[in-house]
Amino acid sequence: MRILVTGGAGLIGRHAVDRLVRSGHDVVAVVRRSSSPPADGLKLASRKVLGDASDVELMTLLTREVDAVLHLAAIPAPAGHTAKELIVANTDTTMTVLEAAGENGVKAVVIASSISILGMAWSDELMSPLYLPIDEAHPLRPTEGYALSKECDEAAARMASRRWDLPVVALRFPYTQSMEAIAERAVDPEQAVQLAKELWAYLDLRDAGRVCELALTAAVEGHIDGCAVLNVLADDVLLDRPLGELVAEWHPSLSGSLERYGPVGAYDVSAARDVLGFTAEHLLARAI
Repeated sequence: MRILVTGGAGLIGRHAVDRLVRSGHDVVAVVRRSSSPPADGLKLASRKVLGDASDVELMTLLTREVDAVLHLAAIPAPAGHTAKELIVANTDTTMTVLEAAGENGVKAVVIASSISILGMAWSDELMSPLYLPIDEAHPLRPTEGYALSKECDEAAARMASRRWDLPVVALRFPYTQSMEAIAERAVDPEQAVQLAKELWAYLDLRDAGRVCELALTAAVEGHIDGCAVLNVLADDVLLDRPLGELVAEWHPSLSGSLERYGPVGAYDVSAARDVLGFTAEHLLARAI
């Protein structure tokens, strides 16, 4: 399969490209600047194109040549950006990619969404979810531009799936890093409030690369009907404490909801398992 990857030089992008190339796919990566080969042994794309995923002409040209698109290019956090800047950089770009893919008959598109879409991760105050576990139907309550841009991304994906009969998968990623960085964050006291806002969620980069491949394959092979939004996280918590204790300390109003649910992590990841066959393999508890 020939796959166009936007954001191919980004953190998740490099690992997704590596996974796809090792699986035998022909990968075209769009990157914004030239860079040296990665020092971590990751495989490079078959072809690298310098450019921006917001470039309509470039996306139109490249989507004529591929079977599927993995769209990862985005500003990944709100700090230092206005809401308008985030909408332009993220949602406008996503719409450019989706429209080019739809008009040129691409078989499927996978886009990067985020658990930040819920509105809690970057809020000024500690917000609690409305219920646990958090599934894909949980109401969205954005308080800043990044969460709003991801809500708009998913809305654009739903529109594209209807307009062009295009299978689209939106993967809601949490904090995604190497296991070493995840372990360091777990013991950083300055991260305590931020971790509580994210409900101690994480995903190892190796699992991120794998779920991108699984989503592309499922969508191209016709296993995705319309637009699928999926939580893709480790079924785990980033601290060495049970979820019930953490919720009782940081989100006490929700302690009762755990009585009917015995998860390891706070997010319902069953849809990704059922639709893609994805379960995170790299867990912090096993790495320590």
